[in-house]
Amino acid sequence: DDSDAVLSLSRALSSQLPTSHIHGAGTSTKALQLFEEHSPEAVILDLCLDPGEGIQSGMKLLSAILQQDSTVRILVLTGHSDRENGYHCISLGASSFLSKPADISHIKILLLDAIDQCKLRRELQQRRSGDNVKALATLVGSSATMQSVREQIQFAATTNQPVLILGETGTGKGLCAALIHRLSSRSSNQLIRYQPNFTAPEMVNSDLFGHRKGAFTGADTARSGLLTEANKGTLFLDEVDELPIETQVSLLGVFQEHRFRPLGSNTEIHSDFRLITASNKPIQDSLNSGKIRADFFHRIAHIEVTVPPLRQRLEDIPELADDCIKRIREREQIPVLQMAADVYPLLQTRTWPGNIREFQATLEQALYRAHFRGSTTIDVCDIPFSQQAHKEPIDGSISELVKQFKAKLVKDALLQTSGNQVKAASMLGINRSTLRRILDEVEA
Repeated sequence: DDSDAVLSLSRALSSQLPTSHIHGAGTSTKALQLFEEHSPEAVILDLCLDPGEGIQSGMKLLSAILQQDSTVRILVLTGHSDRENGYHCISLGASSFLSKPADISHIKILLLDAIDQCKLRRELQQRRSGDNVKALATLVGSSATMQSVREQIQFAATTNQPVLILGETGTGKGLCAALIHRLSSRSSNQLIRYQPNFTAPEMVNSDLFGHRKGAFTGADTARSGLLTEANKGTLFLDEVDELPIETQVSLLGVFQEHRFRPLGSNTEIHSDFRLITASNKPIQDSLNSGKIRADFFHRIAHIEVTVPPLRQRLEDIPELADDCIKRIREREQIPVLQMAADVYPLLQTRTWPGNIREFQATLEQALYRAHFRGSTTIDVCDIPFSQQAHKEPIDGSISELVKQFKAKLVKDALLQTSGNQVKAASMLGINRSTLRRILDEVEA
């Protein structure tokens, strides 16, 4: 706040750092204006800029500068040099805390280091920004719904809150979970994925919490659980609605305290993990049916990300098709280069009950068919369901038509459940033996 001191210090620094540009300000308003205009790499800041506010005026400016640019390094130079003020400035983000009068040669050394540190920070920030763009590009689609999903993922990655990802089977919930982890501050550590497989609660608890030797029948050796492996990283619980109720109760305290005991142990373990869960069923249905406890839901769903089914973003199909063909071609080294223009509208006529997973499988078949024909272009004849669409209507009895309709329902249900017969039967409201009988009739 002393114009003579600002001028004197500016001249001294200019002589010591002749290749640097020095700008001086005597008020917070002028300082912020200069900061916005020049984006400096280092700032020397006095604490008492406004006699009415005292040192709080400098503290406020320090915070305001770092909110605009967290890469800048701030050297606090003040006559109010008690230890408490120094601790507070460092906690706010200052890189150094100096008492007046300061030695110019000392300030010069600190400034040169601050400039180097800022340059490194900005370079790293740019690199991360580029990496983030590349990572989000793996979520293909320019539709408004997919742009919204990318924004939700970016937001979720900036926090440490629990995320619940909702969407039908095959929509890409696992990819979204991986992106949130990759874009987060935990990306250098592991993403641990777990999906309960209709096993007993004891086995699920063992998978998650770990166990000591002899904790239960069959526990011949001690085992470290997935909660321990996820320490400093991310734990992804897929199909969270399939977690046994007993496990949900056990996890309530873990999600809040991040402490737990392995089965058979009296010793608590701490694990600092970020939680992501996913479900392919409407969450309200799971709550109404009691498959998910309300208190468990409130712990896992601070942020919700909904991934739309493919039928709700058919405009993305051309982009998805080109990206899918490119990746399969590179992976399998097959010289099929493109897709005929009339194939895209055909792909957009289908509802895709298996979503992206079914779409990718269809294009992989089409690519192999085109390669078998010796063509470098995928044509309509290479799309599996195009041939079905052009078949003549079946002349047969009502019972034959009913049999074929049942078979189609079963096949569609299996597509949506990734071939899981138990889930498909439950979806159709029939038992597994009935589903198997329908499949046997088709194959006969």
